[in-house]
Amino acid sequence: MARVRFEPSGYETEMAPGAAFIDLTDEHPEAEVPYSCRSASCGTCRVQVKQGAEAMLPPEDDELEVLEIFGDEGDVRLCCQLKLAKETDLVVLEVCDP
Repeated sequence: MARVRFEPSGYETEMAPGAAFIDLTDEHPEAEVPYSCRSASCGTCRVQVKQGAEAMLPPEDDELEVLEIFGDEGDVRLCCQLKLAKETDLVVLEVCDP
């Protein structure tokens, strides 16, 4: 399991390896992550990974293309594409300004 905190809402919950963050945020809207397309094409759900990046699957080409359009790199990901690959103590995601 991993403890997951969303900023700026401060909402915390737990998730298991293999789970998708989009499913987690659908179940817990109090995480306050905005979505539009849900398919790595709009960039609405961009989050900065403040902690726990090593526990996530790496981005695929379609996600990287969208992030490049926004000029984001490194620690910014699309929440709709994030999956937890392995257990970790804490994942902290901060929602990016639109």
